[in-house]
Amino acid sequence: MRKAVVMCSGGVDSVTTLYFVAKVIRANPILVINADYGQRMVKEERWCVKKAVEDLETQGFKATYKEIDISWMKELSTSLLVKDDVPVPETPKEDIWDAGKARERILRWWDVVRNTMLLTIGLAHAEHFDLDSYIKTKERDIYDVYIGIRREGPVMMKDNTPEFVAEMNRLVEHATHFGGYKISAPLLEVDKDGTVALGKALGVNFLYTYSCYQGWDWTEKGEPVHCGFCSNCRRRKEAFTLAGIQDPSKYAR
Repeated sequence: MRKAVVMCSGGVDSVTTLYFVAKVIRANPILVINADYGQRMVKEERWCVKKAVEDLETQGFKATYKEIDISWMKELSTSLLVKDDVPVPETPKEDIWDAGKARERILRWWDVVRNTMLLTIGLAHAEHFDLDSYIKTKERDIYDVYIGIRREGPVMMKDNTPEFVAEMNRLVEHATHFGGYKISAPLLEVDKDGTVALGKALGVNFLYTYSCYQGWDWTEKGEPVHCGFCSNCRRRKEAFTLAGIQDPSKYAR
C-alpha cells in the first residue's frame, strides 16, 4: 500500500485532493503539510486544513497535520498574496474569463518558485521516511507526494501545468538517493465546478475550505469570511453555481 504526503493550502482544490487521496487512492497513512510562505490568509487556510484533517480522522483515516514555516519567501515575492499593506483589487465578473486580462493579472499572484518549493518540501519528507526505514530495517517505505494544483481561469500559470508536474517527476530521480517517489496533481485538468462536484461526492465540508486572496474576516462562530470580489472568490462562486451546489462559506459581498 502506497503512503502519501499531501501539500494542502485549505482551498477547494487542495482539500478535495486530500479527500481524493484518502478515499479513492486509499493512501495510508497520509501526512498533510501546510506551508506558511508569508501569505496574508495563512490563518484562514490553516484553520481549514486542520478541520479537514480532523474530519478525516473521525472517519477512520490516518491523517496527520504538520505546519512548515517558509515565511522568509515573503521577502522575495512581489505577489499581492504577501503584501498585507496593499489592497487586493476587485476583479469584475466579466473579466474572469478574459484571457488578455488574465495574463495581466497573473503577476499579481505569482509567488517566486512557490509550487516548486512546496513539492520539494513534500519530496524531502517522502525521502526522509524512506531513508529512515531503509537504514533501520533494510526495507523501503515509499510515500508519494500530492498537490492540488489545477488550471485556474483562462490562462494557466506555468507551475500549474502537466509539463511542470512531468518535470518535477524527472527531478525526483536526480534529486533523491533511491528515487521512485511519484509527484501527482490528480485534479490538474479538472474544471473548478467539476472539482466542487467531486468534493461533494467525497464528502468535503466546503465550510472547511478557503479561497479568498486577502483573508477578510471571521464570523462570530470563528469561521473565515471571503471578501467576495477578488478574482479567486469570483471563480469560487461561479464554480459552485455551475455545479449546482450550495456554498456554506460566508462572503462579505
